[in-house]
Amino acid sequence: MKPILFLLAFTPLTSLLAQQKDSLSSPATVLDKVTVTGKKPFLEQKADKLIVNIEGSATAAGATAFEILQKIPGVLVINEKLMVAGKGVPVIMIDGKVSQYTDIMQVLREMSATGIEKIELITNPGAKYDATGGAIINFILKHNANLGTNGSLNLNAATGIYNRATTHTDRNFYRHGEGITINHREGRFNIYTSYNFLHRNQFDYNEFDRLINSYRFFQSNYSPGYYNSHTYRAGIDFYANRKNTIGIMIRGFSRNGLNEAQNNTRQSDGVTDQPLSNFQTFNYTRAQRTNTAVNGNWKHSFDSLGNELNIDLDYSEYTFKNTSDIVNQLSNGVKYPSRQIIHNPVYLLVFKTDYTRPIGQHSKLEVGIKSGRAIINNDLGFTQNGVPDKSRSTDFKYLENINAAYASLQHTFNKWELRGGLRTEQTIATGNMQGQLILDKNYWQLFPSFLVTRKLSIQLSALVQYSKRVNRPGYLQQNPFIQYLDSLTYSKGNPLLKPEIADEYKFSLAYKNQPFFSISYNKKRDVIFDNAPNQVGNLTYTTPENLASYTNVVAELDFPIELGKKITGYGGNQAIYNHYHANYLGATYDRAKWNWLAYWQVAYKPTPAWSFEFSGYYTTALLNEFILINHMGSVNLAVQKFLWDKKAKVSLNFNDLLFSEKTSGEVIYEEVNVHFHQWNETRNIRLTLNYTFGNQKLKGARTRQTASDEETQRVKVQ
Repeated sequence: MKPILFLLAFTPLTSLLAQQKDSLSSPATVLDKVTVTGKKPFLEQKADKLIVNIEGSATAAGATAFEILQKIPGVLVINEKLMVAGKGVPVIMIDGKVSQYTDIMQVLREMSATGIEKIELITNPGAKYDATGGAIINFILKHNANLGTNGSLNLNAATGIYNRATTHTDRNFYRHGEGITINHREGRFNIYTSYNFLHRNQFDYNEFDRLINSYRFFQSNYSPGYYNSHTYRAGIDFYANRKNTIGIMIRGFSRNGLNEAQNNTRQSDGVTDQPLSNFQTFNYTRAQRTNTAVNGNWKHSFDSLGNELNIDLDYSEYTFKNTSDIVNQLSNGVKYPSRQIIHNPVYLLVFKTDYTRPIGQHSKLEVGIKSGRAIINNDLGFTQNGVPDKSRSTDFKYLENINAAYASLQHTFNKWELRGGLRTEQTIATGNMQGQLILDKNYWQLFPSFLVTRKLSIQLSALVQYSKRVNRPGYLQQNPFIQYLDSLTYSKGNPLLKPEIADEYKFSLAYKNQPFFSISYNKKRDVIFDNAPNQVGNLTYTTPENLASYTNVVAELDFPIELGKKITGYGGNQAIYNHYHANYLGATYDRAKWNWLAYWQVAYKPTPAWSFEFSGYYTTALLNEFILINHMGSVNLAVQKFLWDKKAKVSLNFNDLLFSEKTSGEVIYEEVNVHFHQWNETRNIRLTLNYTFGNQKLKGARTRQTASDEETQRVKVQ
């Protein structure tokens, strides 16, 4: 099982950001046979987004997309759960659209960063974007320029470096990946395809020390496992004429793996620590995930001034199946076997159209509509000693329609830029369990937003933003079935969840188009505590609940690092304030805490062919819902060498050199008293070879936004 579940789903922080920085070479511009090559800064601050240019970064080589996210300013990783400081869980997009992959956290762990050109962090999205989520993280994949055929090959391998005695492991954990990308454009057609394979061995180790009444339960859980994953993308763009472009794209994901967890539980007297009993739980889980998505797109340009219409249609299927064989073994050797099978197919159909019309030279109007339908089937079968247990088996079917319309107006004059928008969304949802209707919702919501930018000087600009956002419950969060995690812990969903509503404000200053200073204020109501703890006898279970109001303040200060022409980089820090107020279990939870986060990245380039990068972060103790997480940090080192006239590059990375991305903390509230420690294979060494071939000036596939949005984002598979 995942560590998030073994932590009573108390979601400890496993790692927490920093950033990366490197200068990238932008596409060459040819003027009368003279090539002018510019450099992109690692960070670019635009009016509504922060752009992180990772292409060419030594630290990114051989990394996964998930590992790169851990190095973006303000992005937190709380045990497989991404958080943007003050914004909650972000929406993940790929090439301007919410990922077709439903188990997005696992997909990001398996997506190679080699194919990513840059990442956009949009903290206050406007009316054009779906209202769900507090922020948007958009991965822009690499695309090339001009006619011809080109491609790239990528090979990478990594291994962990651990003391087996102190980490309680029994083997080395390694991974290797291979990938290829090919693009061909001729005449009116552009064809592109990519494929990536990853084999990964991994582990999680957790310790929990619980006080329940007058007893103490100490649990250790070691979960080694492996998986093989395949990702692919293929598409064709047809440029019918200067005004019309038609595209079809298919992308998919397939993963299978095995996890072997061993849980040891020792019960003792809570005062004297005298041993009373002990038992073991063995959990062998075979997991299969598949995702196939098809997109059709038509773009029509009415003129050359930007008056255009985009229409998208998406269909995707996602299948998740887990088979867990669980054996509880008492100290006398008696075994109690059980089996848990989860089958979760998801079907999504989304239509979207957007229209953009310039108004004069200084204004622009954007309007659009969207409609999406989701069909979710959740089947849980449970057997005890080979006999079906209907009391623990469930069949939950969920149907949802989200309809939306928006309008946005942008106007610039003198040194000002103004943007305002309004979005309305209708949510229709029903849920049936065992043939009985247990969920029935139908409501409309309005989401205003505005942005004001003022140029204070040639190099300095100021920005004020506001947006209203919503965080709808995930599909499985509303599924009331019970999932057993170990002999003392289980979780279940809540069909009565309401959406979170947030009001988000931000003031920022940018210097030379770089982030410099910002302060944000965020207020949420009906906050969903994803893992609200409950104690029933010796059993602990968690369930999502609308429990609290949440107030967050973030003050950020960033600065460049420049020492001569060969040493560049940046540093930054954030002061973060979190305050939760909730009435739960007959008592009031009212807790607030400040934490300080520092991050840095420095690049040294002694020659054009060599580069060295040093990055890291440190955070003081922080508060996340009921969890108080202790301080932690990480330092990383990377070396990169270009070969063969820069057609190839070799990178060597050392991640988490001090093995300090270990999580520890506590949950203490009413009858719940838990202390925990958790770590996994964060320390590793990676070797990567990337080779490009063909015409590197080929015009690649269009970067376009397709119809699917938050529907896929909200399928949270455990």
